[in-house]
Amino acid sequence: MIRHVGWSVLRTVLAALCLTGLACSPGLSNADAAAGIDSLNARITQAYQNHDPKAYGALFTDSAVFEWPAFNTVRGARGLEKMAEENWASLKDMDLRLVVSARRFAPGHATEFGAFEQSYTDATGKRSIEYGRYVAVLVRQQDGRWSMDRFFGFEDSTRAVSGHAGR
Repeated sequence: MIRHVGWSVLRTVLAALCLTGLACSPGLSNADAAAGIDSLNARITQAYQNHDPKAYGALFTDSAVFEWPAFNTVRGARGLEKMAEENWASLKDMDLRLVVSARRFAPGHATEFGAFEQSYTDATGKRSIEYGRYVAVLVRQQDGRWSMDRFFGFEDSTRAVSGHAGR
């Protein structure tokens, strides 16, 4: 009986040590997460500049939710790709500038708050810059890359500009 209790205690102690080791093992640092999210933001900007709805949609999870007061809620990576394809069809010389104001990190995901400036030329040849705010929930994929899982944004204002702004 004492021998049985001894092994039981030893197994419990070993299990506790293993769990402690997992809990204390180094995870992704905030700096590493920020660098990964900066890379995601650069790919979003690149998709705008290249006018590439497929590349844009690929930056979202399959369960992504995109909310914008001027649109119906869009769901999923393919839905975002289709939305971009439809909305970008009449726009030229698009550019996007993201200004991150804050990030909150948690294991495997982060929340980002910021402002954006989207410049474009519409079908009539008028050049505009749209200003707005956003919040995004980003998730780290198994391959280490970050994807957007939720996005909520709204426009503050739009102003007409002369010339070719943004690039």
